[in-house]
Amino acid sequence: MTDASGHRTDHPLALARATLGSAPSGLLSDLDGTLAPIVDDPAAARPLPEAVKALIALAKRLALVGVVTGRAAAEARRLLGTDTLLVIGNHGLEWLEPGERDVPPAPGLAWAVEAVESIISVLELDPGVWVEHKGPSATVHYRNATDPAGARDRLMAAIGDVTPHGLTLRPGRMSVELRPAGVGDKGTAVERAITRYGLRGLVLLGDDVTDLDMFRAAAEARAGGRISATILAVAGAGEVPPSIAAAADAVLPDPAAAARLLSELADSGA
Repeated sequence: MTDASGHRTDHPLALARATLGSAPSGLLSDLDGTLAPIVDDPAAARPLPEAVKALIALAKRLALVGVVTGRAAAEARRLLGTDTLLVIGNHGLEWLEPGERDVPPAPGLAWAVEAVESIISVLELDPGVWVEHKGPSATVHYRNATDPAGARDRLMAAIGDVTPHGLTLRPGRMSVELRPAGVGDKGTAVERAITRYGLRGLVLLGDDVTDLDMFRAAAEARAGGRISATILAVAGAGEVPPSIAAAADAVLPDPAAAARLLSELADSGA
């Protein structure tokens, strides 16, 4: 079976169906570039409606369905437009449970809020570069700069070494992320979810290097015989970073293909 672009869809679908047959099972997906197409203005990004509809349907049958994102959990919930899914935001720092209205503050991270603010408050940003401030973390986006590569170089030089602040600086797709070091990431969030929900099967979807942590966590749990896992990379901006493709079991060509796969899983009673 192929999609309109000629990409095979039967292989990743078969992998995902087999994995979800190992009950109790779950599905976790990144948001931007995976469920939502990449756009010039991240504030204008929206998940594809068919993807959200499929996730809601799957949540009625699986032990766990959720979104793991670098966005603040409350913002991700707003974009999804439903409170029926678990939202793990801020790269694992925030957990917004289904049905809950407020995000519990990440404990012991007041220092990180201050450290992040001390760095971003003095940055001189190129036109088109903007900061997404998320409390104990921040993402600086340079996609809309006239010279993105030059803007990135100037940004990295201006930020400098963040280690003395207790922070780490991670690259993303046309962005850099400031976040507290050693307090968890998407990988530790996935590990926590596997343990908390007693999962025996887990399907993961992601598109960027920021998703490698959760891919590694699932791969390690699979290698240890703890779970059956299917790791799917999505070409969120028209390409898949080589490290993401290498860590995945299969590659989907775009978020629309990811939405179709989710819809087929939901329709098949996975």
